[in-house]
Amino acid sequence: MSNYEHYQSTVEQVYRAIMRKVTKPWHIEYLPSMENSQQALRLVSPKGTICQRLTLPTSSAQQCWPNQSDVSQQITEFVVRGAARLAPLRQSAFRNNFPYWLENCIQQLHSLCDVKEKLLDVVSNVRFPYPSQVNIEGNFLPCWVWNEDQGYMAVSVVDRRTGRFSGLRHVESGQLIEQERWLGAQVIDSVEESIDTIDHYVNELIQSQKKVDFDEPTLADAISNPCAATLSPVASVALTLAVVAGFFITFKWLLGF
Repeated sequence: MSNYEHYQSTVEQVYRAIMRKVTKPWHIEYLPSMENSQQALRLVSPKGTICQRLTLPTSSAQQCWPNQSDVSQQITEFVVRGAARLAPLRQSAFRNNFPYWLENCIQQLHSLCDVKEKLLDVVSNVRFPYPSQVNIEGNFLPCWVWNEDQGYMAVSVVDRRTGRFSGLRHVESGQLIEQERWLGAQVIDSVEESIDTIDHYVNELIQSQKKVDFDEPTLADAISNPCAATLSPVASVALTLAVVAGFFITFKWLLGF
């Protein structure tokens, strides 16, 4: 089996394994309306994990993503398909891109099309998306390939250092590196390693979304349970002064002054 065939086999097995975990549809939640007729929304799993974040013109959001409706299965498959194609690659640019893929990849598609029917057509094409490299002014840069139209490929370059998506651009198909040759030269992780990679970044995503509120304890909390309470510096100084003053007052009273 060639390295390219190993990659394709790994991707297929990883995709099936992850899709078995996605048993219920995501749903759409709107955030409070923004200025300039913009609507922020998110695609949320049944467990409450935010799986994608989008900010769109209000009319486009309402047409493509009605509030509180279920997310199409094709959208979920698109996100998982991309993650499965990303996971076996060890290049730092694509590893750095993983968090942005898990939360922002659908936002990129809205630069390509803003009509629901066209959007579903794009995500239903199982040939896409896929990670690659594109020749921009003589430099091969990491990118995602989203779609092909009349010999032109829609791509988003990935920043090597941060992993962020750049703006979508259309390039001639000849500007993309030959995929079989490129993947044949890559170090490809195993199925188990790739699944572990996805689980790692998903867990990071879940942890980043958890809100932990630490309320400032009162002086009474600090006195009754000093080990569990954490006071601000000002409150700590005040408590220390109060304890010292109380000690001297008690000491003077015992001595009869």
